[in-house]
Amino acid sequence: MLHFRMNMPFALMALYGSLMIIIVLLFRALLKDKLPKFVFPILWCVILVRLLVPFSLSSPLSLKVPEELLEPLVESSDFIRDLIQGTIANTASSETIALVAVDELLPAGDIAQPQEEPESSYNEVLFSNTVQNIATTTNNNTVVSEDAFSSYANSTYIYQGASASRLNIRPVTLAAIYFLGLLVTIGILLFQKYSYTMKLKNRLLIEHNETINDILREMGMGHILVFTNDEIASPLVYGLFTPRIYLPTRMDFQNTELLRHILTHEVMHIKHKDNWIKIFMFIALCLNWFNPLVWLMSKYLASDLESYCDETVLKQYNDEESRKSYAFSLLSMAITGNRTTLLYSAFSKTEVEKRIKNILNYKKTPVILLMAAVIFMLSSTVVFATGVQAPFSSRLTPYCSSDSSRWGVTVNITRDISLGKNSQRRAENIVFDTLRADTSDDPELIESQLIEALANEFRVEKSAFKIDLSLCLSDEEREKEYATWKLSKDKQGYFLYNGDPVRTYIDEIGGYYQSREEGVVDITIQRDRYGNISEVIALHEGDSDFDRRTRDIATW
Repeated sequence: MLHFRMNMPFALMALYGSLMIIIVLLFRALLKDKLPKFVFPILWCVILVRLLVPFSLSSPLSLKVPEELLEPLVESSDFIRDLIQGTIANTASSETIALVAVDELLPAGDIAQPQEEPESSYNEVLFSNTVQNIATTTNNNTVVSEDAFSSYANSTYIYQGASASRLNIRPVTLAAIYFLGLLVTIGILLFQKYSYTMKLKNRLLIEHNETINDILREMGMGHILVFTNDEIASPLVYGLFTPRIYLPTRMDFQNTELLRHILTHEVMHIKHKDNWIKIFMFIALCLNWFNPLVWLMSKYLASDLESYCDETVLKQYNDEESRKSYAFSLLSMAITGNRTTLLYSAFSKTEVEKRIKNILNYKKTPVILLMAAVIFMLSSTVVFATGVQAPFSSRLTPYCSSDSSRWGVTVNITRDISLGKNSQRRAENIVFDTLRADTSDDPELIESQLIEALANEFRVEKSAFKIDLSLCLSDEEREKEYATWKLSKDKQGYFLYNGDPVRTYIDEIGGYYQSREEGVVDITIQRDRYGNISEVIALHEGDSDFDRRTRDIATW
């Protein structure tokens, strides 16, 4: 199932485009001489689409946006402005639960579309006797119990641990720098275009050269106008809607073979819409002026377009002498010096030696290699189009727990996908039905049953769901279990182990953590796959690792 959106942030467009450029450059270095010349211009065009169109196409191949990239994007959004204004709460300490309902912090299909406003607040529905347990296992997630499920009506999203201290980045300054660079780049490139347009105004229309007219008519391009100009050094195509061919005045117009080679090459630029491709490359360069990879891409794009035109022309020649003659024409018309070709399509001396070698060594592509090239191009295009996606909220359900199971469940999605109406309610129904029906207390079995049921309900692949399970015990259950391992609590609620005060206490699977300055022993609880305590690791004061453990606990 594919899910299309037009919500890709510009920063990620630039990042993903850069990664695609690197991949294509590697492919090009390895396979350029083995694949037909049309392959790489098409792949460059796919990258242009990524750089210019903010689409996000989610598929089973898609990768989730890394969290380290997601946070800056979220912090620069309207949500952060609301945070600064104090309209959204943050967690105050490790012992406080701040459960916040955030409408569409990040879009996730139809998950974030509440059907109606609830009559009362339900965002802090917790088991009153498991608040401390839940606070350490769900990282400020909303929790809903089975008893409260009937009154739980719409979706909630939780922003975890936003900090105003991270807002030291000044987006206004960054924006000012970006737009300054954008304006400078546009100014320079437009000045180049204007200067060259002024040169092309000194032109003379060729109307009565029957050789030129016959060649163009043979190729079905008799409507194309051909001009001469004494300020250009090489033939070129200029214009988008009405492309025209410009020939240098110094050229030998009596050389019919040379004229045919030149006009055929320039007509191929027109047929391939190369000037349109280059104008989009021009736009991509302006928008990504800060990215050296995009500038490098523009160079190789121009080179590959020329190679593709050469290959298309050579398909018309079957003998070696014709290819040599075309190579000689190419060499004689190559531009001396390096001149940008973003604004027009022209013979270029850039890599001219390689192009001539390719021409002289040209062989028609075997059918098998052609099929392999098409498969390579199509598969690369599909991967590039669907391999990345825009940021989205992965939350499908809040933390759900039932009296019939000792495990609490949170369901997340692994990619941006539309699951239809009432998707959260439907997923919660599945969670509670599964927890009620389970008699094994085996988290692996519960997870597999949930994924199977969710995939069948929403008709998507199983890998679209990620299940997080954590042990959900009442205080009475936990204290009874701890007592068998010589663990108890004093009047202040701090743990004792064999009567000794506990400094730090970690029960990761059980979702319990406690720390204080006083104490002579550190406790770590180990549990088996069913959540039962299998071992209690005690580290007493005076042990060699006791002081080092203090540092480890501080970063836990």
